[in-house]
Amino acid sequence: MDNAITVNVASSVIKVSDLDRSLTFYSDVFVCRVAVREHDMALLLTPKDFQIYLHVQEPLRPRGIADMGVQHLVWSTDSLADLEQVRERLRVYDPAVYTHTDPATKVTYLEGSGPDGSG
Repeated sequence: MDNAITVNVASSVIKVSDLDRSLTFYSDVFVCRVAVREHDMALLLTPKDFQIYLHVQEPLRPRGIADMGVQHLVWSTDSLADLEQVRERLRVYDPAVYTHTDPATKVTYLEGSGPDGSG
């Protein structure tokens, strides 16, 4: 394609049930800082300025796990040592953190749940 452009994901919007719990989680695990805080939303910035918008979703009806958060949020690190630090931080919140290295690509994946049980 002649007009190829590069597009990067700049932010993510996540519905949460407890804003304080989610702020603690993302700050502890991914070293996010709070840029904006309101009573029902917050904007977090990662060390590389990826934006995470947290919005409280008040429970109006019983929900399934698919109604909260995002299905998957993919993060990357600059080294396996950094990935290990994230794994240990995440393990505080989710003891069932799973690490897998794909033998074909030699890419290491880390899987765990966020504060509302989503990935």
